[in-house]
Amino acid sequence: MDCILPNYSINFRDEFSLITGEELERFMKLDSDAHTHNFYILSFLYEGYVSHLSDFENKQLSGPAVLMLDVDQVHTHPDMSNCKIVSIAFSSHFIADQTHQFLQKVNLLFSRPFIQISFEKLQELDHIIKIIATEVDKEDADEELIKALLNVLIVQCCGLSVKYPVKDHNVQGIYDSFKALLKQHYHKQHQVKFYADRLNVTTRTLNQSVRKSTLKTPKQLIDAHLLLEAKRLLYWSKVPAKEVAWELGFETDSYFNRFFKKYTGETPKEFHRKQFHGKTE
Repeated sequence: MDCILPNYSINFRDEFSLITGEELERFMKLDSDAHTHNFYILSFLYEGYVSHLSDFENKQLSGPAVLMLDVDQVHTHPDMSNCKIVSIAFSSHFIADQTHQFLQKVNLLFSRPFIQISFEKLQELDHIIKIIATEVDKEDADEELIKALLNVLIVQCCGLSVKYPVKDHNVQGIYDSFKALLKQHYHKQHQVKFYADRLNVTTRTLNQSVRKSTLKTPKQLIDAHLLLEAKRLLYWSKVPAKEVAWELGFETDSYFNRFFKKYTGETPKEFHRKQFHGKTE
């Protein structure tokens, strides 16, 4: 059942790529059927029209607009024959060393499929995109500069998301609301019932809505989010596993150890020790 929809892994250099022109057309034609990626895609529609299908929301968009595809979000690639569009793809690992506040902005931005913006705002974003494109083309491209520019772009787009709120009723409102709640409460609330109660729906309804959008259960998404945050803390900080367990709301160290080993095959201490030594060698 896990392979009903294909999931494609990022294979870009340094887990980041700015894709334009013919390269973008080839990328979009790789698979026209529904699938998912293990990376984010942030696209900028300058002019023309695209049909943007993400989960159950299918929109015919006209430029100027910003299109977002979250990690593991079910989608199809749009027809690009009559538009000008630039896409940026990057992995979770590429931004994993950023602050918690910044990662919250990423979560907020990618919780919706698109932002319809003004031409003037797109021109402002285009200045940043052109600098990124210039740096990416260099043989000795500076990854830290690219990362910093991507950060600026994401913060700017996040501000636009607030300025241009969603007006249409989202048929996947339950799933979208669950994602937003999960990003707020994952570090304290691990039970599906909490989220169902907050959304004023039954756990059955929540399970059905999430499964229809992702082919995964709410519990799987909760665990995946916890695991990702645990890895980030263990990899990028010197915080001991015991404090990570407390930070993520696990009742006991032993429960956190069992949870982590179930998905990674090693204990939090083993993962932390291996990653820490690897970075200092």
